[in-house]
Amino acid sequence: MNDTITAKRMLGKLLAPIWRSTGPRRCVLLYHAIGTSPWAISVEDFRAQLAWLAANAAVGTLDQVLDGSPASALSIAITFDDGYACLADQALPVLKDLGLTATAYLNTGWIMDGERRDSDAALGHYPAETFMNWADVEQLASQGWTIGSHGVEHLDLTCLAPEAVDRELLVSRQTLQQRLGVADCRHFSYTWGRHSPALRSRVDAAGYRYAAAGHHAPLRAGDDPLAFPRINVARDYTLDDFKAIVRGDWDYLGWVQRARAWRR
Repeated sequence: MNDTITAKRMLGKLLAPIWRSTGPRRCVLLYHAIGTSPWAISVEDFRAQLAWLAANAAVGTLDQVLDGSPASALSIAITFDDGYACLADQALPVLKDLGLTATAYLNTGWIMDGERRDSDAALGHYPAETFMNWADVEQLASQGWTIGSHGVEHLDLTCLAPEAVDRELLVSRQTLQQRLGVADCRHFSYTWGRHSPALRSRVDAAGYRYAAAGHHAPLRAGDDPLAFPRINVARDYTLDDFKAIVRGDWDYLGWVQRARAWRR
């Protein structure tokens, strides 16, 4: 058994009375891949997670949940980073069956017109995946999915020169607007969740309204819209683990992340 997961479960049970939310709770969930590749969540597990959400939460669009609706004891938005083909092949049918939608943040430089490009683990992609093509992306958009930017390439923007950052932000945004025929792409996701005050300022200047980070926490009043939290859903979570993170039993993980960042 994975020792890290075992420790999370033990601490979750111990700390649940302290951390579990007693009032309305809004969360944005973070996924990457669904299927049979090495890091992907199985279709069966994904379906079980979403079926539980459909029965126990108000699952809204990203805009709805960020803006504070639908009003519910538990409001959830579902997001995916990178833009792998499994979103169209595996995730979409499950979401459609349950009457749900999601958000896909895309590395636009990896989305082609016809071919599906293979992922490159050396660049930080999930291994053994392929990226969607534009026809796949258009299919998601037609089913009510929100399409946002994850940059052109899969790069840590906190390490790039300002002009390179602007290219990643502006070219990806313009590409999505042109390819999807929308006037405003207002959603961005930081690669590996990494951001800084300078980067957030450039994201704002590029025209994005919201930017997704990667720290584990529910949405709260006063959150920076250019660095809102998301809760990662790991491949080795059981359904009980999933319920625990959604309920808030594992919200202590956000403090663990902050402590690790402080030590660096």
